[in-house]
Amino acid sequence: MIIKAKKIYCEDEIRSGFLVIKDGKIADFSNDSSKDEVVDYSEYTIIPGIFDTHNHGTMGYSMMSSDDSNAKFEIYGYLKGLAAQGVTSIFPTADYHIFKDIVAIAAEQPKGAKIVGIHSEGPYLNRVGEKGVDKGHPDVNMDQVRKMVEDSEGLLKLVAIAPEINGSDEAIKYLTEKGVKVAFAHSNCNYAQANEAFSKGITVATHTANVMSGIHHRNMGGLGACLLNDGVDCEVICDCLHISAEMLEIMFRVKDYSRFMMISDSTPTSGAPTGRYDFGQFGLVNVSEEGFCLTDTGRLAGSTKPVIYGIKCLVERLCIPLETVMMMASLNPCKVYGLAETKGSIKIGKDADFVVIDNNFNVVATYVEGNKVYDNKQDLEIFNKEYVNKYRIV
Repeated sequence: MIIKAKKIYCEDEIRSGFLVIKDGKIADFSNDSSKDEVVDYSEYTIIPGIFDTHNHGTMGYSMMSSDDSNAKFEIYGYLKGLAAQGVTSIFPTADYHIFKDIVAIAAEQPKGAKIVGIHSEGPYLNRVGEKGVDKGHPDVNMDQVRKMVEDSEGLLKLVAIAPEINGSDEAIKYLTEKGVKVAFAHSNCNYAQANEAFSKGITVATHTANVMSGIHHRNMGGLGACLLNDGVDCEVICDCLHISAEMLEIMFRVKDYSRFMMISDSTPTSGAPTGRYDFGQFGLVNVSEEGFCLTDTGRLAGSTKPVIYGIKCLVERLCIPLETVMMMASLNPCKVYGLAETKGSIKIGKDADFVVIDNNFNVVATYVEGNKVYDNKQDLEIFNKEYVNKYRIV
C-alpha cells in the first residue's frame, strides 16, 4: 500500500510524497508519482498515531464501571471511538473488574486503537489535592494488588497511587518488582514527601498539576516536585482547561518536552452533548459548552477532550511546533513504556501507525499497523447514543 500526503511528520524530518506500507510496517518513502494503487491524501497531513496512556472512556463508552456484564460491548465501542480521535495505541484506564475482558479483547486485535497495556488509576487515591476536600480513602490491600497483576496477565503497565496512604510502600515495591510503573496521583503530599515517594520507585506523575498540591513560593508542593525531579516523567492534559495555557508554558520551560506525555484523561462524556450526567459511583457531573466536566462543587471529573484537541491547543495557542507536540503525544510515552522500537513515530521499520488530519486537526483517517481502522467518510455513527439516553439527566 502507498499513501500520498502533502506533509508527513516523520521521526527526524517533515516529508512530502509517498509513504510505502508493507506487512503493517513503514517500508519506504518515495517521491515517485507513477506508483499504482495510491491512497491519495494529498490535501492532508499525516502525523504519528497518538498513544494515550490515561483514558477512562470516550464516545459514550466506559472503562469505569465495575459491572462486567456488558464490558465487552463497551471495550469494542471504546477502541473504535479512540480511532476516530486519532489514537492508535491505548492503555485503557480501567476498573480492575474488567481486566480479564480487556486481556481477552487485546488478543483479538479488533478494529480500532490497539491495546498495548492497562492503566489502573487507583483504587488507592487521596482525593484531597488542590481543592482540599478530604472524602477519605482506602488503605492498600495487597491481596487486591496481587490480583490486579494476576488478572492482567502481563498487560498491567501503570498503577497510580497516593503515596501517603497506608501500605503504599509495600505496593510500590511489589509493583515495580513486577515491571509495573507506579505513578504519583491524587495526593496531598508536599514537596519533600513527594520526592521521598519518588525515591521509593515512583517514576510517573499522573495528570501533572491536577489533584496535587500546587506551587507556592515558600512550598513547591507536589507539582514542584514532579517538575524538578529528573526521575519523573509527567503526564499532562493540554486542553487548556485542566491547566491554563500560561501554566503549561511555565511547565514546559521548567522541564524538557522529552519528559512529558500528552494524555486525555477522558471519560465517556468525550464527544457527548452538553448537559448533566449520572456518573454512578462518582455522582453527578455537568458537561459544559467549553468542555469542562465538573461536579456540583466545581471539581474536575476527568476530561471531555481527546489528545488531538490538546495537540491543536499547543500548536495554535502556545505556538509549539507540531513536530515537538507529536513527540509528547506519541514517541515519549513509547519510550517510557518500552515500545519505541516499533511504535511512536513514522520511521522505516516501525509499525504503520499514523493519522491523517486536515488543517483544523480533524481526523480524516486512522491506521493501525497498516490497517485503516477509521475513515471519516465511512464511519459516521461512532458515538454510543444509548449513553445519552441512559445517563443524561438534563
